[in-house]
Amino acid sequence: MARISFKCLPYGDLPYTDDKLTTKMMVKLFENVPYLAMLPHADEHENLCYRTLENIPGVIVKGKKAVFKKDTDEFKQGLRELDSVFNHPYVENLEKYKINSFFLPKYIQILKRIKPAETVVNLLGPFTIAQLLTNKDDQHILADKCYRKLVIQAVSVKAMWIINKIKEASPDTVPIIILEEPLFSHYGDIKRENEDVTRETVINLFTKVINKIKEYHGLVGIQCFEKCDWQIPLEAGADIISFDAYNNPNNLNIIAEKINNFLIGGGRINWAIVPVKTEALVKSLNIDSVYNRFIKTIDGLVLSGVSERLAYNRSTVSIQGNVDKLPIIFAEKALILSTQLAKRIPFKS
Repeated sequence: MARISFKCLPYGDLPYTDDKLTTKMMVKLFENVPYLAMLPHADEHENLCYRTLENIPGVIVKGKKAVFKKDTDEFKQGLRELDSVFNHPYVENLEKYKINSFFLPKYIQILKRIKPAETVVNLLGPFTIAQLLTNKDDQHILADKCYRKLVIQAVSVKAMWIINKIKEASPDTVPIIILEEPLFSHYGDIKRENEDVTRETVINLFTKVINKIKEYHGLVGIQCFEKCDWQIPLEAGADIISFDAYNNPNNLNIIAEKINNFLIGGGRINWAIVPVKTEALVKSLNIDSVYNRFIKTIDGLVLSGVSERLAYNRSTVSIQGNVDKLPIIFAEKALILSTQLAKRIPFKS
């Protein structure tokens, strides 16, 4: 089995206020897989909601929240344009849905210079967006086919735009789009409250976005740091699943057979196992304690029936949350520990 190109998945809002320190950190720690980092202390618009929903018809982004207004001629025209771009994603048409990111210029420069095998960009996932936005009757978009179409197309055009930029900078680099789904853990409650929200509905929501990104030669990861039904992303065709292995270490063990098949098919698991919730917790960490916890956790999956070779060789690791609220010294400690842990992951032949 060939080794995957990187073992540490870059992740997290960073505490820096300028792109120079960010670039220095990126080149030092994530040269093999740079990512489009978010710097909320440098720009008030640096958040996933704004990155994913800016310029989407009917959506007004306010901080980390979004308001949906649809009863206008401008909205109807915007929907027609979005549909046209989704179905005919020419470079010039996608430009209307570009991502405005503080770090984007430096990120593109890094790609041009390093030419990495893979790179990572995080977007807000379609399930979470469907929970953030409601229609005029205060109903979640997930229950309405037309609104789901809007969500699918919104995420897809953003992904296609950034994939174009990545390919312009480094044609052989494979873009990995991580769809962050912090509200995916609410799926069970939503399903019980609304019989129109079926399992097939949610799988279809993910599948259409994933397939569109794959058509554009990107890989797709689904990330949720709460307990959730990972069978849905697996059935939808995700290439990577990323979960909080620190607080929810057994989340995958109950579906060991499906996880094994996922790994056989080339899937990857990201174990977000370096805790970052508090300064005191990060201060207490050392590489041996983090490594021992990782080994114990991954061995739990192996004991559940997953191939040891696949479990180890198809795994990456990361921090388990944003570090923008931490002092820089501790934010960097957590990031460094995640890269050190990645280098210690045993390769099983």
